[in-house]
Amino acid sequence: MAQEDQSLRNNYLKTLTDKSFEKMREKDEENREKFKKIFKERGYISSKYGKDVQLAAFLIVQHMPKEEHLFMKKYLSLMKEDLENINTLNYAQLVDRVRIYEGKKQLYGTQFELVEGREGVYKVKEIYDFKRVNERREKIGLGKLEEYVEELVKERDIKITL
Repeated sequence: MAQEDQSLRNNYLKTLTDKSFEKMREKDEENREKFKKIFKERGYISSKYGKDVQLAAFLIVQHMPKEEHLFMKKYLSLMKEDLENINTLNYAQLVDRVRIYEGKKQLYGTQFELVEGREGVYKVKEIYDFKRVNERREKIGLGKLEEYVEELVKERDIKITL
């Protein structure tokens, strides 16, 4: 499920076509329904299932639509209880996504949006108390926001503004 998710997402980011977006959304919906059944049977997908499985579960939850923010928030609370066993960047990404879905500013600076009319240029969505973002990031074991952005720029060959 996660491999298809990532493949379709990468294709969409390269093409930015309506067709690739629709394929990605269809897969997200299919994965969401499958995952919610798995979650109902198994509960939180911890590292006891393996890091790859744990990452796959996170990706599926992270890509749920806004109307699923309560489910995402529930999953997030379970991740928070398991911080020592997870990738804290994943935790930060889900925190920020849920906050944005709730109409709040993000805490860790992990969420971006395409700048309208500028292909391949993104900006960091609004951050709560921007001056303290690196303190919050450090507290959960993440590097500075500027370093994170620089890494993404190199990795994805895009431009990101703060």
